[in-house]
Amino acid sequence: MTIEELRKERNKLWQPIVIEDFTICYHCKTTGLKEDDVFCPNCRFPQRGTQQEMKKFISGVHTKQLLLIDKEKAIGKARTVLYILAAINFVFGILVGFVAENSVPLFFVLCSVVAAIYFGLALWSNKKPFAAIISGFFVYIIFIAINAIADPNTLYQGLIWKAIIITAFVYGYLGAKDSEKLEKDLQEITNAKDLN
Repeated sequence: MTIEELRKERNKLWQPIVIEDFTICYHCKTTGLKEDDVFCPNCRFPQRGTQQEMKKFISGVHTKQLLLIDKEKAIGKARTVLYILAAINFVFGILVGFVAENSVPLFFVLCSVVAAIYFGLALWSNKKPFAAIISGFFVYIIFIAINAIADPNTLYQGLIWKAIIITAFVYGYLGAKDSEKLEKDLQEITNAKDLN
């Protein structure tokens, strides 16, 4: 759902909730509810609750959906960082490996491998954001450590950029971690079942 659709749904909360058929859940549309079911056995919607209880439930679902959108934005930022790191490594490999006076094709190959790793992690983050982002973070830290061992001065170079990249990874990590739980909760709440 988009933010605009969620806002339209939330505006409906100002109107009274009218349930015409108590055998069908108002919220998740699960069928086969029994006469004595106060709550939907599938999504826990208070089918026979007060207006306030029903609206509170729906409001809680909308809040989770908005949180999920925010978490997905955080994941998107971390994914963008992975793409940027891939591009920077590839371009840097071309510049230093072929354009510099001391042409070092091996350097280009190494940078291309690193770029491929970041690019692969960015693509993987579409399916498994948590694992891809945490892997990208560790790869980034490992490469910083390798560069620091080769030349300790690199540890202090670009501190602001390193801080921004690490912050984006942490932000994306937290978003991915929370979004998996939110997606699972929302999927359980919204998937209709036939209880007959």
